[in-house]
Amino acid sequence: MQIDRRLLTLLQALALLVAVAIAGYLTWMKAQNQIPPCTAGGGCAAALYSQWGFIAGIPLAYIGLTAATVLLALTPWRVQPVRAISLVLFLVGAIFTIYLRYVEQAHFDGNVCIWCVSFMAAWWVAGACDLLRLVRPPAPAPAAA
Repeated sequence: MQIDRRLLTLLQALALLVAVAIAGYLTWMKAQNQIPPCTAGGGCAAALYSQWGFIAGIPLAYIGLTAATVLLALTPWRVQPVRAISLVLFLVGAIFTIYLRYVEQAHFDGNVCIWCVSFMAAWWVAGACDLLRLVRPPAPAPAAA
């Protein structure tokens, strides 16, 4: 079964909207100096406010929001160079999410940030859609009558 490229684009955009919403919420919580509710896992405060929650002094929530927003803006583009750039950004983000899961397990006493895991899942779904869009050839043009 072959999934239509338009459906992949829609799924990618929806997954990125979820990622933007999650990262936006965490950014807002961080800006308000609040702790997000963490119904499962209990690691949300540690993830947001520990030394691991920053890169060069920038909160990871801000970086995630920026990255997801940029990729959402690139989603409608169909030209191969933009698709390739988008895929590279997704791959960098995917490697980073793997690293962050390691940090979460190694330094947060096994506590899990459900917001972080949800962002990661949305990121991976969007990245998979982007990969499929890149490798799947465009639909043939309709024949002239």
